[in-house]
Amino acid sequence: MKILAIQGSPRPEGHTQAVLDIVLDAAAQAGASTEVIQLSEYHDLSGCIECFACQQTPDAPGCVVEDDMQDVLHRLLGADVIVLATPVFCWSPSWYLKMMMDRCYCLFKFRGPNQVECLLEGKKLAAVISSGGPEGDGADLVIQTCSRLAEFSKTEWLGAFLAASVKDVESIRADGELIERARAFGRKLAS
Repeated sequence: MKILAIQGSPRPEGHTQAVLDIVLDAAAQAGASTEVIQLSEYHDLSGCIECFACQQTPDAPGCVVEDDMQDVLHRLLGADVIVLATPVFCWSPSWYLKMMMDRCYCLFKFRGPNQVECLLEGKKLAAVISSGGPEGDGADLVIQTCSRLAEFSKTEWLGAFLAASVKDVESIRADGELIERARAFGRKLAS
């Protein structure tokens, strides 16, 4: 079982990563191999330009935008479980993660009216979300965005882990209840 986490926080050592570390450590202890892509460390990223050139390549991404997303797209295809990790930014995922999600358009192949195939079909998708605010203050919308991507891409939605009202990394690492929930989620991803 290969778990690939796409970390969308602009702070690679912030709240989202602290929670993701707990989740992925538990998944690794349960036997999964884990990898994290820190999108903030990629310096050549751009959004989808909606040119539809990707539709000319039926069995590969086919994206003509030559940037660091090419590597991410191919690594997505090699994963069994994809974890979208993000803080809540203005009721949505961070721009890094949203840009990556937009670029996944090239993984959808439109074969005809109401006939959409996805190169991610059969994989599993989950989310790890951190929020400075309470549970219903935007995190619900991020969860809905991620779950809808799972549904449209014909992946199995494994759910979302939410660390709400987090203040700092130290408090995350000291919160026994949060840690146990995160570990349980990690074990679920590995099963």
